[in-house]
Amino acid sequence: MIDKKKVAAKDKESRLLEKIEKAKQDLVHLQERRKKEIGALAYKHGLAHVDTITLDKAFSKLAKELVHGNS
Repeated sequence: MIDKKKVAAKDKESRLLEKIEKAKQDLVHLQERRKKEIGALAYKHGLAHVDTITLDKAFSKLAKELVHGNS
């Protein structure tokens, strides 16, 4: 009976670890899709022609305003 409990626990652990791994993969896919969406928006608004340093500064400023608040 103890062996059955150990097997059941290991099986549950294995299934849980598989779910966690799947969730991690799903998160990576969602993040990659979001990056593409943001890139498409930047491209749509002509930002593909702006140098990276300028874009970095602009995104930093925008993040401060939108995410951190500008109080």
